[in-house]
Amino acid sequence: MRITREIDYAFRICAYLASREGEVTGAPKIAKQQAISERFTLRILRKLNLAGITEAKRGATGGYLLKKPKETISLYDIIVAVDGPITVNNCLDEEGPDCTLFGSNPAAYNYCKFHMKLLDINNALIEMFSGATLDEFI
Repeated sequence: MRITREIDYAFRICAYLASREGEVTGAPKIAKQQAISERFTLRILRKLNLAGITEAKRGATGGYLLKKPKETISLYDIIVAVDGPITVNNCLDEEGPDCTLFGSNPAAYNYCKFHMKLLDINNALIEMFSGATLDEFI
């Protein structure tokens, strides 16, 4: 698993909006303050909007703001919004496990020591990211 640049930027965009909770801020200002291209900022904001983390306000004084309180938005929420769920190996993929040894037979995974350890690691990562909320980063 790797934190992509897009996720890193999404963290920064959300933290910036969290520091201005309730304030509508335009994408150009967010982009400039966070040293992210405006186009990339808009792409990330679109994903965050779809996930219900941010919302867009239209009009001359339009822009973006957090849709939920900063204390309720975890880093895991942001990761899922941008990249989807954390999966450290294909055998843990929720949309259909892929294992070259056991195929797609989930019952067989209980016999694979690697699968069981990777599952523990995956769950620990999710728990750690879920426990970190935006209010810690402003």
